[in-house]
Amino acid sequence: MVASISREEAAADVLVLWEEEYPSLRKALNRFSENQGITDWKIRTAIHSLVFETIRRLNTLDWILDNVLSRSKLADLDVFTRNLLRVATYLIYSGKALAALATNESVAIIKRRRSKRLGGFVNAVLRRVQHFKTEELFKLLPEAQHTALKFSSPLWLVEYTERLLGREEAHAFLAAGLENPFVYVRVNTLISSIPDVIDELVGEGFECLPSPEIPEIFRLKKGSRPVTNTPAYRRNAIYLQNLASGIVGRVLSPFPQALIVDLCAAPGSKTSHLAQLMKNRGNIIALDWSIQRLRELNKILTRLGVLNTHIVLADSQKLPFRKKFRSDYVLVDPPCSNTGVIQTRPEVKWSITPETISQMRKIQLALLEQSSKLIASNGQIVYSTCSISLEENEYVIRDFLANHSEFETVSTEPWIGIPAFEGFTNCQRLFPHRNDTEGFFIAKLVRKQTSVGEED
Repeated sequence: MVASISREEAAADVLVLWEEEYPSLRKALNRFSENQGITDWKIRTAIHSLVFETIRRLNTLDWILDNVLSRSKLADLDVFTRNLLRVATYLIYSGKALAALATNESVAIIKRRRSKRLGGFVNAVLRRVQHFKTEELFKLLPEAQHTALKFSSPLWLVEYTERLLGREEAHAFLAAGLENPFVYVRVNTLISSIPDVIDELVGEGFECLPSPEIPEIFRLKKGSRPVTNTPAYRRNAIYLQNLASGIVGRVLSPFPQALIVDLCAAPGSKTSHLAQLMKNRGNIIALDWSIQRLRELNKILTRLGVLNTHIVLADSQKLPFRKKFRSDYVLVDPPCSNTGVIQTRPEVKWSITPETISQMRKIQLALLEQSSKLIASNGQIVYSTCSISLEENEYVIRDFLANHSEFETVSTEPWIGIPAFEGFTNCQRLFPHRNDTEGFFIAKLVRKQTSVGEED
């Protein structure tokens, strides 16, 4: 990394890439690291932390800045200056750096990158930020707006979660979105055994907390370095996978010689987990619509030692199978609003809208409809999203069952979460504030058998 670039400057540059080129913060961070030749994990971790913490609080920081700007609005500033001010305001607002140091560093950066005149402007703005009575002014706002700024969430999401969960629990959910998520890893038993990997990680200084219902997934604590910098990760004996995501494969629980169709397989966490549970036997047909996503899927499956998966480029809403094709299982893990993963992907808070949920719902219903055409008598569909909305979860299952009396929901074991809402007690919900994992919905649907063993 170029010595003259501080973490504040680097963070602002990553946020510029995020605004202009990459909707994913991680992709923006990866591109910046590649451009700068950053290989030191300590430097990358410092930049990552500052970027993510800033975006977690984006609307709050922008509100503060718009209030202290006297002759313009934040949106009127050039993209680099705007994001440098956001980073500095976060450091001042959070107390993670001395206000004077954060101000002086930002002024020095903007003078070098832009002009001395703009340096004076940035200095004046950040000095007003230092004296801005944020908490006092919060209390003067309407309650909903106050809550949105307190928990750094879009107003619509505050109102939606309060209706869904009740005020107190909604606030706990929104507060969890401002916290760093727990790190979970899945031991890849296609390459190594669980005891050997755990011994190796403990030797690296990690504390491995088991998930009793899912023996191959562990929560990590401590550690002398990021787990992605360990020999176990480099030799693909472990894979980063959230607990909620790992439950999906266990709910599906395929027998080794099964035939599975995975309708939305990329990037491959659940697909590779299923292959592991099947011990590389049977067959998985993994579909996705994007050639680039399938290339990434193929890389992941190859490095994890998956041998039983067949990758197919196809739009899963227009299945490329013969009419009489039948499978034992179908996994429907469709595109969704991602409202359950704002801990790990805080940028989604600022891109999703109620309209996003409506658009996703149409796709989800279409995919579930297609999955019904693939299932043999007594076969199973597992439907999962990382969304908390009723529209993408309970209402999708409700509408599907209304048109398909030949299917019924069954229990989504192993149970880690809570029964889903709207009477769907066989389905399972998980929340970050309740279960220390991502927000997920999981349903299992079984095609009934007739008395003669044929499909209805």
